[in-house]
Amino acid sequence: MAVVSGLLNQAPYRRTYSSRERLNTEGDELWLHHHPALDKDSKRGTPRPQRACKSLSGELLPMRHQCSLETCDRIVINVSGQYFETWRTTLERHPDTLLGDPCKRQKFYDKRKDEYFFDRHRPTFDAIFHYYMYGGRLRRPPPVPDDIFLTELDFFEIEQEVVEEYRRDEGYVAEKMLLPEKGFQRKIWITMEYPETSMLAYIIAIVSVIVTVLSIALFCVETLPQFNNSTCVGDQKPDFTEPFFILETICTAFFTLEVLIRIVVCPSKKKFIKDFKNLVDITAVVPYYVTLFNLLSDPTCEGAKSSASLAFLRVIRLVRIFKLTKHSAGLQVLILTFKASFGGLCLFLVALVVCILLFSSAVYFAEVGTPGSQINSIPDGFWWAIITMTTVGYGDVVPVGPFGKIIGMICALAGVLTLAIPVPIITENFNKFYAHKTGRGRL
Repeated sequence: MAVVSGLLNQAPYRRTYSSRERLNTEGDELWLHHHPALDKDSKRGTPRPQRACKSLSGELLPMRHQCSLETCDRIVINVSGQYFETWRTTLERHPDTLLGDPCKRQKFYDKRKDEYFFDRHRPTFDAIFHYYMYGGRLRRPPPVPDDIFLTELDFFEIEQEVVEEYRRDEGYVAEKMLLPEKGFQRKIWITMEYPETSMLAYIIAIVSVIVTVLSIALFCVETLPQFNNSTCVGDQKPDFTEPFFILETICTAFFTLEVLIRIVVCPSKKKFIKDFKNLVDITAVVPYYVTLFNLLSDPTCEGAKSSASLAFLRVIRLVRIFKLTKHSAGLQVLILTFKASFGGLCLFLVALVVCILLFSSAVYFAEVGTPGSQINSIPDGFWWAIITMTTVGYGDVVPVGPFGKIIGMICALAGVLTLAIPVPIITENFNKFYAHKTGRGRL
């Protein structure tokens, strides 16, 4: 049983009890008045005036506890003028919390009004009170900011695992800082990994971003026709003084030095290798050394041409763009958003595949026997269906018959509705992560 009241004074609704009613004799337990310090003070004959109410099981109850059978288990909680009333056993299902522990909540007991008073945030306590009643997960009321809600959870000492589950649902990301044991290695690791810790770390992070952007720009610019030529003729050796080669060598040397330093001072080699960002750093420098080793082993024009056959490895250098996620809060928000929205995206892909199979089959049978039909098989219909559902509309494959056009119209409408499935999920997750990364939510 639980009662919530917004009245500021409930005294007119409470009845008084006689001394005979205060003693419950219809049960297994007797509620007795106990003097905590009577044994110590009995020789002096001056027991302490404060008295505590205890059961035969030894449980300490609030002062002036009503021991009537109908009311001894009912607790009244006043939160900034809003009253909540529930059973004592409802609160004590969570013994580690403030309200669930009789000793912890005792200091908030008002003897004069026979209630527990808390000068706390009332909208937040609504959610906490429902958690005590029904259990399960915590749900933050929409008008309550994250920081206030977390502060109230800390005050009422809600179980840590419940709070962590709430934080995960809200999009908080716990970042554990694993540091080396040795002091010198710890300083270098912090400088290389955490730009916000010092000015030197911030400068190194800025240089890393500049070199990363420069390397990506070189990769794109050198593919232009005016730069995509070779001066190697006949038996001439490759020209190692080309500006693009020099700049790429400088960038690769910086990345190599950075990776080597981080490998040497990292707290755990195993965890370092498993980290995706570190794999990106290592993978990004491999193509350069493969090409350089091939050129040095055969420093001729023919060797340079054979190195050109390894040009596909240079595409791997583009993974350096993922290094920017380490220093960009915006890219981190995007990655976290897509990871949290994975379930919704899977639902979207399932719906998309079902619709593609359905409409490609329908348009094929609608177009069979139609003169000039461009859809000669169901696989041909796959391409038409996905282009139509995603509203791209290349127009290279289109239905020409009346029934095929009707199916195409329905396919386009179904595609718009299907594309709308993941939008609210992605938007909600993006707003949560953006709020936390920009500091509007307490981490």
